[in-house]
Amino acid sequence: MQYYVRISYIAASLVGIVILGTAGYVLLEGWSIVEAFYMTMITVTTVGFNEVRELSTTGRMLTVALMILGVGTLFYGIAIIAEIRFEERIRQIFGRRKLVKELDRLENHHIICGHGRIGSTVAGEYARESLPHVIIESDESIAAHLDQEGKLVILGDATLDETLMEAHVEKAKSLVCALATDAENVFVTLTARALNPDIFILSRAALDSSIGKMEAAGADRVVSPYIMGGMRMAQSVLRPKLAGFLDEVTGHATTDLDFDEVTVPEGSDLVGMALRESKISQETGVYLLSIRHASGEMRFNPGPDFEIQAGDHLYALGTPAQVESLRKRVLAK
Repeated sequence: MQYYVRISYIAASLVGIVILGTAGYVLLEGWSIVEAFYMTMITVTTVGFNEVRELSTTGRMLTVALMILGVGTLFYGIAIIAEIRFEERIRQIFGRRKLVKELDRLENHHIICGHGRIGSTVAGEYARESLPHVIIESDESIAAHLDQEGKLVILGDATLDETLMEAHVEKAKSLVCALATDAENVFVTLTARALNPDIFILSRAALDSSIGKMEAAGADRVVSPYIMGGMRMAQSVLRPKLAGFLDEVTGHATTDLDFDEVTVPEGSDLVGMALRESKISQETGVYLLSIRHASGEMRFNPGPDFEIQAGDHLYALGTPAQVESLRKRVLAK
C-alpha cells in the first residue's frame, strides 16, 4: 500500500513541476500558455525538440532546473513501479508455493467450483462448520479477493482436468458444481466422476431439462435453485408456520436448535439394538425424526421396536449440545 502512496506523490510532483515550468516561461519569457506548456513538456520528458523561442539566461536556468527535477522524478517513479512489479512477482511465487503445500495437505476435503451466489453461500456454510474446502474460480478479481481473505482458492477453469487435479479431486470427499451454465456443470461432473469414482457430487441446474443429464453424467444429487426457491415461497404462503419452523431449523435464525445427520459406524454398541433399548432420546435429549438404512430406505418417526444397523443415518433435532451428545453415544463401543 505504501508504494501506491509514493506513486501518488510522484504523480503530484510531476503535475506540480509542469505547472511551475509553464508559469515560469509565461512570467519570465512572456510566452503564451500553450508555448510555455509545450516547452515544459519537451523539457521534462527529455524529448529534445528545438526551443520554442530563443531563451534568455533566466529562461535557460529555468530549463535546466526543469530537466533536473523532471528527469529525476520520472526515473524515480519508474524505479518504484519496477520495484512494485518485482515484489508482486516474488509474492506470487511464494504464494503459489504456499498454496501447493496447503493443497497437498488436504484429504477428505470439499471442492466448490465457482464462487457466485450459490458457490459463495456453500463456502460460507463450510466455513461456519469449519470444514476443509478449496474454491476453484476463473474470475481473477474474485480469486484475488478470496486470497486476500485467507481463503484457499485456485484460479483456473474447473472444466479442465489439470485444475481439478490441482485441487486434489482424487482425495476429495465432495464436489459442488456451481458454475454459471448447465453445460459447464455437466462437463465438470463427468470429469470429476472419472477422476474419483467415489466422490459425492452435488450439481446446480438452471434448467429442468438438465437435471437428467447431470444425473446421467454422474451427479449424486442435482439441485435447481429456482424450483427449490419457488417451492419455499409457495410453502411460505400455504403453510407459513411450517415454513417458519423449517427456516428456524435449517437456517440461522436461532442457535438453540440444530438439525443434523449422524451415521452409526461398524462396532458401535447400538448395532442390533432396538430404539427402546438404546434409550437414545432419553440419554441425549434429541428428537429422532427419521432413520435411513444404508440401502436407502427411509423410516420416518421410527417406532420403539426399530432395530439400528451399522451404516444407518440418524436424523435428529436438538440443541447443538444434544446433537454432540448423540454423536458420542453413537461412537460408544
